[in-house]
Amino acid sequence: MATRTSSCSSSLSLFSSPLTIDQLIDVLDLLERCGFPQAKWYGLGLKLGLRKNTLDAIERNHPGDVSRCLLESLSKWLSRADNVDSKGGATFDSLSGALKSMNENGAADKLDQE
Repeated sequence: MATRTSSCSSSLSLFSSPLTIDQLIDVLDLLERCGFPQAKWYGLGLKLGLRKNTLDAIERNHPGDVSRCLLESLSKWLSRADNVDSKGGATFDSLSGALKSMNENGAADKLDQE
């Protein structure tokens, strides 16, 4: 378990620095290592500032494929679509806050550990 926590936190060098679309795979890997359930992608997208219409379009384009829906919603988040900036922008800090607001405290705690 310590190894998992270490690998989770080692990805976080600048917690408040803006993330870019180039870091999509890093964010996906991080969420996986931190134990985020992919099925909650829609709620995470809302908490990160994506609009319902955006998330509905993702769901329509990839019905039943939660992995792809998570990827697409994170891509929109990293591209700062919709209201992302009003929710703190695309940073690990705002991601952690979104996880906490969803009661995904285990994943958020692992994300927060340095």
